[in-house]
Amino acid sequence: MPKTVLKYLVVAALSVSAAVASAIELAPHRAIYRMTLSKAAATSGVAGAEGAMLYKFGETCDAWTSETSVVLKLLYVEGEETETSWSFVSSEAKDGLTYRFRVRQIQNGTTTENLQGEVTRASVNGATKATFSSPAGTIIEIPQGTMFPTRHLLALIDAGKKGDLTFSRTVFDGASLDNPYNINALITPGSGGKAPSETPFRHVRMAFFPLLSRKESPEFELGIDYRENGIADRILQDFGDFTLNLIPQKIEVLDHPKC
Repeated sequence: MPKTVLKYLVVAALSVSAAVASAIELAPHRAIYRMTLSKAAATSGVAGAEGAMLYKFGETCDAWTSETSVVLKLLYVEGEETETSWSFVSSEAKDGLTYRFRVRQIQNGTTTENLQGEVTRASVNGATKATFSSPAGTIIEIPQGTMFPTRHLLALIDAGKKGDLTFSRTVFDGASLDNPYNINALITPGSGGKAPSETPFRHVRMAFFPLLSRKESPEFELGIDYRENGIADRILQDFGDFTLNLIPQKIEVLDHPKC
């Protein structure tokens, strides 16, 4: 059977202080990325890739929201082709206490994954559990200090602005049952250029290790050119034996809510 891509994460200190959150202003935006094959090892069996990702980051007075839709075709050397569509929706309370998520994956017309759940906790740093309504009854333990994705991004950008070269935290995003992940990031300072919008950016290389895994190698890696307002200008998704390249075709900055 052909290998499929199951995760798309576009995707900090134990918490992000109010000072950090207010100092960094993430831009609500909508972006379309073209997906192509960057490289593939002979052992992968992958001969080509073509697809697109639509990503929307939004904001309300009380929460950050994200929506990701991916359609990807993989061509294999033996001539077989698979088409995978993947959608992810999340809502993250700005106080860090509530997080909701929904994931659906369809491969060649058949639903292969359907996840939905939420997390609530009494404090930003507190240990808690993620409760899934699909698969019903599934519970994932979330240790103390685990961050949700937007707070992690805020802290990652703040670390880059401070000149930090490395940044490691535990993050839960609900995009797979392998959560939470230990995410180890390398931050390249002073990229020597600017994004298309003339907004300064830094390159971040992130390695994702499932928290319960004993493997020394990451499950996958992401290389992202992040603007200081949180917009990703270029993304590399590295699955070990093949890598996908995501180049923005259109980025539209949206308005902040009037609160």
